[in-house]
Amino acid sequence: MHLSDSQIEEYDRSGYLLFPGLLDQEEAQLLKVTASVLCARPGPEIVREKESNGIRLAYGGHEVCEPYKRLSTLPRLLNPVRQLLREDAYIHQSRLNPKEGFSGGAWNWHQDFGTWHREDGMPEPHCVMTAIFLDDSTAVNGPLLVLPGSQHHGIVNTVTREDATGYTVMQIDPPVVSDFANRNGIVPLMGPAGTVAFIHCNLVHGSSNNVSPWPRSIMYFNYNAVSNAPTGGNGRAWYHNNQDHTPLELGDDDGLYALTRAAE
Repeated sequence: MHLSDSQIEEYDRSGYLLFPGLLDQEEAQLLKVTASVLCARPGPEIVREKESNGIRLAYGGHEVCEPYKRLSTLPRLLNPVRQLLREDAYIHQSRLNPKEGFSGGAWNWHQDFGTWHREDGMPEPHCVMTAIFLDDSTAVNGPLLVLPGSQHHGIVNTVTREDATGYTVMQIDPPVVSDFANRNGIVPLMGPAGTVAFIHCNLVHGSSNNVSPWPRSIMYFNYNAVSNAPTGGNGRAWYHNNQDHTPLELGDDDGLYALTRAAE
């Protein structure tokens, strides 16, 4: 996929682009099935919900799981990322948020770059968060919410709290969120499984509890510009702060189909 000039301008202005059906149902189903393997791993890469003890996050999928390795270099994802960054990219971090029905917890309003800047020493907000929908994302199952244009205001995370057991995040004061929302509204990112969103790393976003019976799983690949590799930082583990800054090479756009057909 190749972005048009108007799409790049829209991303620069609003901070996100949404492409329903960028992956087809066969590809999305393979990724959904494989997600259960990621969540079954033991170890610190798994973060659990405070209330239900269900899986909140599973880190590092692009390193440990072949379908997600292939997904990370699909031209449909990597070409637009390169265009938006105006240079080569590597994956700073990947994580799966399963957000199960009835138990998937809320994410308070936050920016990702604030944490990466503070904890990892990432110099600039020159990073694209790519959200791949593994389930249908609807109005009722806790869709990802964004505040358009909020990436233009720099780092506005101001409060640190423990969001899950042993997992500390930064969040944004309600008056700041209200100001941004009153300017440009709040947009829910919805679409069928296989939808992909490209999101600026400084865009303010969040989501509510999933009180529906239906899961809303999203895999996030956080692509950083090679020239923006972190310096210093707090020495976080590989699954938080990837130390391999080698530029990603384009893979086969049919790479996921090859896996599904090999399993038949």
